[in-house]
Amino acid sequence: MFELTGSIYSQNNIQKILIYLFALFPISFLIGNLVINLFIGLIALTFLLLIFKINKNLFFKNNSFLILILFFFWISLIINLFFSQNYELGLPRVIKFFFIICTILAFRLIISLNEENKINIIYKFWTITFLVVVADLTFEFINGQNLIGITSYMPGRLASFTGDELVIGNYFSAFSLICLSFIYKKITKKNYLIIFLSLAIIVISLLIGERSNFVKSVFIVFIFVFFALNLKFKFKVIILLISTIIVLTFLNFSGNYKYRYYHQVSLLFKKDGIKNYLNNSEYGALYKIASIIYSNNKIFGVGIKNFRIESQKEKYQNFDHPYNKLSSTHPHQIHYEFLSETGLFGYISFLLLVFFSVYLSLKSYLQKKNLYQLSGMLFVLVSLLPLLPSGSFFSTYFSGLFWINYSLMTGYIKN
Repeated sequence: MFELTGSIYSQNNIQKILIYLFALFPISFLIGNLVINLFIGLIALTFLLLIFKINKNLFFKNNSFLILILFFFWISLIINLFFSQNYELGLPRVIKFFFIICTILAFRLIISLNEENKINIIYKFWTITFLVVVADLTFEFINGQNLIGITSYMPGRLASFTGDELVIGNYFSAFSLICLSFIYKKITKKNYLIIFLSLAIIVISLLIGERSNFVKSVFIVFIFVFFALNLKFKFKVIILLISTIIVLTFLNFSGNYKYRYYHQVSLLFKKDGIKNYLNNSEYGALYKIASIIYSNNKIFGVGIKNFRIESQKEKYQNFDHPYNKLSSTHPHQIHYEFLSETGLFGYISFLLLVFFSVYLSLKSYLQKKNLYQLSGMLFVLVSLLPLLPSGSFFSTYFSGLFWINYSLMTGYIKN
């Protein structure tokens, strides 16, 4: 750990403040949106202050392509405002994206310092915070309330520190691989510990009760363990077999979880399962509404955060679906959200950003085999899986977790 010395405005001290802010950033997601935005703002302002202390020309030259694609996407969001049904709903998100760009570049700047002890402070704090959440979720499952007395209002779901929002599953998925990477890199005798942690992540993700995030967590953990970690093949098979046995056994003997994970989605396991599920579920209704909105506003959509208003109009309430009167703040699926709110212009702009970022990150990973970079890349990719329900991309919570992992993914790219 280090201390601030000399003038607080010295380059070295500003770097230290930036590292502290990043180290504590995950805690903000356990408190609320106001604190998340506060951290993003402080990180961005600290980064801008630091830019004046370093060689600005060299920094922007070394990050030119990443800056280009990020600002290209930001400009697409600005253009979207001019075609929004209500631009005031999207304006705060568009303004905030400038601060997100600064946050992404700030993390990249820290990595570029090439001082492993400093970046490890961030990963160490993130791992500790994640393990506290693991302990809290375990305590809640056993005792019916978490460490500070919060209880879930829904059977078969855990709340942890996020309370009635019931969104801890996305947080859990976002930091699980980062925790695995840190422990794998720091502990010499790690085979059995990694097996235990991998199993714990899968089981606790199941206990959280968020089906979509459970599928995503299982997906990224198995890819990470089988293709990235230098473990004997038998250990990888052990993780697969034991996790499968634990999950199936638990679901068979737990009524609430069996209802959530099987009975509510049992249509998926029958003929034409996906089609029938979408035709008989609330998610399917929201996807259908988003499709109709997109078909009426193909180029620019109805505007960021405008789905909540547009979807309540009478013309979207009379289609053939048992949940056709359903209303929501967003379509609960990232692709439908982009298409309905930003149209083809915004959707293609986002896909270009993701494509070039993933392409360069994958090239970098294949050369350097950086596990943190792979962790971020897997989370970004799994966040974009089609059909699976997701949070609103333009919400503070979901987007914050996405851009943290995007920062990890792109932070290690050579220009």
